[in-house]
Amino acid sequence: MPECHITKSGHESVNSDNQHESPAFDVAAVAEMLDDDLEIIDHVPYRFDDKKQFVHYLQGAASGLTSSTFGFRQLSCRVFNDHTGIANAYDSFTGVTKDGRVRSAHGRTTLVFVKRGSQWKIVSAHFSALPHAS
Repeated sequence: MPECHITKSGHESVNSDNQHESPAFDVAAVAEMLDDDLEIIDHVPYRFDDKKQFVHYLQGAASGLTSSTFGFRQLSCRVFNDHTGIANAYDSFTGVTKDGRVRSAHGRTTLVFVKRGSQWKIVSAHFSALPHAS
């Protein structure tokens, strides 16, 4: 997979600017990118050990939002042996809750992709928050 395809796939699936009813982002599109054999370290104090756990978490998060945006900056993508890809980036998320509060988070993201047949799937992800500026 050329590096630009990981970049394009990632942005198309996780970037959202949805002004419709909840969920505020397309959980199904994100889930489609994930392998069943998935492990994720996120901002929460526990690890997600499979796709089902992480999708359930995303559904809960999306249900409290009316709109959201997510994006990467300084995204770098590397492909090894035609079947493994790694994407690293700084991420930013802004969501508006159903009661009108704006929530923002900035962090770092690492995604590990493996080619499964003709599709690239995320098999591992690590998200860590950036410290708040004072």
